[in-house]
Amino acid sequence: MRRINFVVIIAVVVAILGLSCHANAQEKQINIQALLAKRVPILLEFGRGWCIPCKYMKPILEEMGKVYSGKAIVTTVDMDANKALVRDFKIRMMPTQVFLTPDGKEFLRNEGVLERDNIVQVFSRMGLPAPALQGAAH
Repeated sequence: MRRINFVVIIAVVVAILGLSCHANAQEKQINIQALLAKRVPILLEFGRGWCIPCKYMKPILEEMGKVYSGKAIVTTVDMDANKALVRDFKIRMMPTQVFLTPDGKEFLRNEGVLERDNIVQVFSRMGLPAPALQGAAH
């Protein structure tokens, strides 16, 4: 009897954890078609919240999202919540940044950390003017 109760308790805990993870994953799902419909360059960074290089990239991506607002899309892709995108883009490691042209073609892929200047250079090669970055020498 005790063993059955223990198994039931474990099953309930696993179910609750599974539901909370699933609900959280739903909130972070990326609709790639909606992004592509905006017809601007896109930077997708594939990673996970606990990944140290991903944590390093977070403020860089937030800044790039602000400076390119209205001209490009810069977004993170949670690999757990977007397994189909991970598979479709053939992501092998995290973080991985994928730059897409406005028509959805892959322009460049980088595996690992990508610094601000490198992101600006890629967007410049894609035809976007380089923004004035905070702290940049004038």
